[in-house]
Amino acid sequence: MAKKTSKSESLSIRMDPKTRFMLEFVARLRGQTITTVIERAITESANRATIQPDYNEPETSWRDFWSVNEGERSLKIAGEPQLHPTFEEERRLAFTKRFWPFFYKDKKCSAFREDYIDILWPSIDNIIENHDELKHSNINAGPEYMSSLLSDAKIDPPRWPPLERSGFADAMDDDDIPF
Repeated sequence: MAKKTSKSESLSIRMDPKTRFMLEFVARLRGQTITTVIERAITESANRATIQPDYNEPETSWRDFWSVNEGERSLKIAGEPQLHPTFEEERRLAFTKRFWPFFYKDKKCSAFREDYIDILWPSIDNIIENHDELKHSNINAGPEYMSSLLSDAKIDPPRWPPLERSGFADAMDDDDIPF
């Protein structure tokens, strides 16, 4: 039986008596729970927090990084230097880009493969560890492990290594090839 995921998270914070009083005061004044006051304050603050774009790029906010899929959120955050990704986050991102067919729809890594990420992400650290331990004797240890996880979930794994097209075919879409 699958583990039921919680629809909310619990957060424990320390605050001084004055801050606690202010929070209770606002909750009473608005006829809201303390949780609702905090959630709305966080939402208002997050909506004002934006990442300053580089030249000719649009401004981004938390909405650009949000996904119901934890793996997608994590990979988006790891790819944004202004969010100060950790070594582990950067390591996961590098692994997914190296073995892109298991995580992305194209080599540019511009669109996620949600069905694959749903299966692989909960085990991503084990997958990377397995690959690192075995890569000296089997360079395809990571892809083989991921393929087995996908197969166990009744999902056809991608071809690894991916077929590389070259020359004339690279410049054209499959529909444009004249044969």
